[in-house]
Amino acid sequence: MRRLAIALAALWPGLAHAQAMPEEDAEVRRGRLLFLQCRACHTLAAGEAHRVGPNLWGVLDRPVGSAAGFAYSPALSRWGGRWTPERLDAFLADPAGAVPGTTMAFGGLARPEDRRALARFLAQATRAAGPGRIPP
Repeated sequence: MRRLAIALAALWPGLAHAQAMPEEDAEVRRGRLLFLQCRACHTLAAGEAHRVGPNLWGVLDRPVGSAAGFAYSPALSRWGGRWTPERLDAFLADPAGAVPGTTMAFGGLARPEDRRALARFLAQATRAAGPGRIPP
């Protein structure tokens, strides 16, 4: 099965984000599963097109509302700052509460352990580096 995944990944680079990698711990695997509810609106790999939401490649530690070519809501554009682990946690908990007026149609993740798992997966899947990287 692993060989098939590798062969398919060569044909479809985004598949790597859909298949669990052996080095992932249980929390990151949980985050990968949680991301399934996000992928209808967001892509992960470098160079992938935006969907209803922006591509999340390199999201951690990048300026909020800065993915080139994506039309952010005025509310998110005004929020400013950078996507730190703390800001991502607050946003994932309650997007409309964290940024009133956001157009993100997602109710949030109530459980802190789910938000951490999703953030760890995003950090790994989007190759985040620098101060915003969530440690393993």
